[in-house]
Amino acid sequence: MIKGLLHTCHGYIRLLAFMAALLAGVQLPAFINQYENTLLSHLSEAQQSLGPFIEDARLHTDGSIEQLIARYRQNADAAIRAGGTSLQTLVDRRDYLHGLQAKLQQSQWHRIWYALFAADPRLFAEARAQYDYQVVLNAQAIGWGLVVAISVMVLVDILIGVCALPFRSRQHR
Repeated sequence: MIKGLLHTCHGYIRLLAFMAALLAGVQLPAFINQYENTLLSHLSEAQQSLGPFIEDARLHTDGSIEQLIARYRQNADAAIRAGGTSLQTLVDRRDYLHGLQAKLQQSQWHRIWYALFAADPRLFAEARAQYDYQVVLNAQAIGWGLVVAISVMVLVDILIGVCALPFRSRQHR
């Protein structure tokens, strides 16, 4: 009787794990879109901040923002030199965000891996704070839900099998 009860509990635990993993997997595409939207809004802001300087570079240095920064840094006025450092920071931020955006333009596997394990921590935290859990049942969400659920079930079954090994060896003696 106890063995049957344990078998039933094992089945329910597996079912609960499958459902939890399925629901988590269904969230992946929507969360990745939220992360990408957060990234794009920061990139847009960085580009807008650089807009006037890009226009100055077009007028005074044949469009070279690097030459404009060099001119700022070579100025005798300390405030203008500091402005060159600030401008370089804006350019670096824009370039950094462009690099992050390029990582999201790859395959779905790369997008998911990048967004979950290699994303910018501040952007990830912002996306997570703004994310509204939803169940979007399109083909992509269902596919990711099944991939995550089946992967978790394989891991759960392996873990249960490994944990049960000491008990099985006693039964065979």
